[in-house]
Amino acid sequence: MKTFLNYSLFLAFICILFTVEAKAQNVTVSPPNTSEVFERIDKEGQLNGRDMVGVIIEAEMDFFELADSELLPNGITEWVLNIESANASGLCVYFNDFHIPVGGKLFFESEEGAFLSIYQEGPVSSIENNDHGRWASGDIPGDVIKIIYRQSSSTVGNARLGIMGIGYFVTGVSRGSDDCEVDIMCPEGDSWQCEKDAVVRLRITQDGGIFYCSGAMVNNTDLDCRQLLLSAFHCANSVSSDEWAFFKVRYNYEYTECGGTVSINSHSRTGVISLTNSDDATSQGFNGSDFLLLEVEDPIPANWNPFYAGFDASGETGHSGVGIHHPAGDRKKISHYTSNLTSYSIGGAGSHWRVFWTATETNHGVTEGGSSGSPIFSENHQILGTLSSGLSACAVGSAGNGTGPTQPDFYGKMSYHWDGPNPISASQKLNVFLDPSGSGQDIVYGSYVGEGEFPCGGFGACSALDVGGIALETKGFSISPNPASNVVLVSMPKSAQLSELRIYDAQGRIIDTIIPAFLDESYSLDVSGLSKGLHYITVRTIDGTSSTLKLVIE
Repeated sequence: MKTFLNYSLFLAFICILFTVEAKAQNVTVSPPNTSEVFERIDKEGQLNGRDMVGVIIEAEMDFFELADSELLPNGITEWVLNIESANASGLCVYFNDFHIPVGGKLFFESEEGAFLSIYQEGPVSSIENNDHGRWASGDIPGDVIKIIYRQSSSTVGNARLGIMGIGYFVTGVSRGSDDCEVDIMCPEGDSWQCEKDAVVRLRITQDGGIFYCSGAMVNNTDLDCRQLLLSAFHCANSVSSDEWAFFKVRYNYEYTECGGTVSINSHSRTGVISLTNSDDATSQGFNGSDFLLLEVEDPIPANWNPFYAGFDASGETGHSGVGIHHPAGDRKKISHYTSNLTSYSIGGAGSHWRVFWTATETNHGVTEGGSSGSPIFSENHQILGTLSSGLSACAVGSAGNGTGPTQPDFYGKMSYHWDGPNPISASQKLNVFLDPSGSGQDIVYGSYVGEGEFPCGGFGACSALDVGGIALETKGFSISPNPASNVVLVSMPKSAQLSELRIYDAQGRIIDTIIPAFLDESYSLDVSGLSKGLHYITVRTIDGTSSTLKLVIE
């Protein structure tokens, strides 16, 4: 079985020796031959459609044996170790003996003075512990990464930080996607704030290399909030059994505003369990629909606001919709289509949807390397497929290249993933995992984690957790009476004029959209035609903010 550091395809030329400098708190790791790394990056993109950004340099060491320690005045002991590898765009650290006791805190920082501000990850705590003892840090810009561990004298137990290798990035850490891409927080993303919470950035370790892809947390027919993640098989078809533990899933990685420069509240989980895939990789690409289903290994905190996206595996096309993705590993972007998806045989016969992207008010969003595995949504806000390949690009290619913003992309169909003729057994088809009770249901709506009859059941309504808008209910938004049976009065805060009102059922399915004839601070809503039980009322104001309250119909 292939081990984590199988260099048969590439790493034979990388020098894996490292030297300890005179001061024990500084370690230098010999860098790879970057020209050969870039050569492999080109081959990976052309032959495998992968967005490779770096390599792993084997460098086994014990953090505590090398780090400098100091007892601070507050009774906390601090250990510090600087690891350097020349000319790296960024570095990360791979651990094969990882354990932090409760109360211990681990940090990773860029070199002081290297940038206008210090890049930092942490505090990393005992929540990252697992039985297999493997973990990997996030990527820190620059060619020096500082590792800091702090523990008070009252902490029970000792930390273990056994390092097995250093991730060396030659590109990707700046995460600059091309200039036509559209941020998810631009106006084009206003109606897709639930779905954007499902889309994640993936950092994948395989064959001694580091790669970016995209994926989405996905619902199932049991609505049980199982931590299922859907992506593309070609993104990770060479991951060995012990490399899944280093698979990093990044949530909420987006700018806070359209065209912004600041991103906050980004979170990561390290380690996934491989459940099933299309098993269709060949030397000529893939011969099926190119899907990958994983389960995030450790619990995802509810305050990360994960959304489990709905899907449509019936085979019906989308007439309009969006793709949401992380091009070049960058912050989350959105691309729009306004014409029907068409069936295309890029893998198996009829295995993919072909899409053409449309220019929008901000720009003409496309996809790039790193977008692979991302979902395409229908106008019903359900996943119809996952990105396999394509020709779209911000810039028109040279003669014969055939790339540009008006060129198509290709998404493996959910219906083909579901029960199509991929070269896998019936027990490995996607429907077995996304319809675990065998209900036969192939259309599911999305859900947030939260209250309800089912763990996910009550939060399909888009703004149920105040996503993407101001929490207007704390400033006077109300519905009365509640519960109700006939008519309710929707009252807005002072000077907040209602521009749109939406009604959802308990599963998040939209029932009605109302555009008031007059922009006003209140609206009389007839609810006599609604079924008994829980509903959600979402209001949007003329400045684009929104919020949602529960409404119970008697």
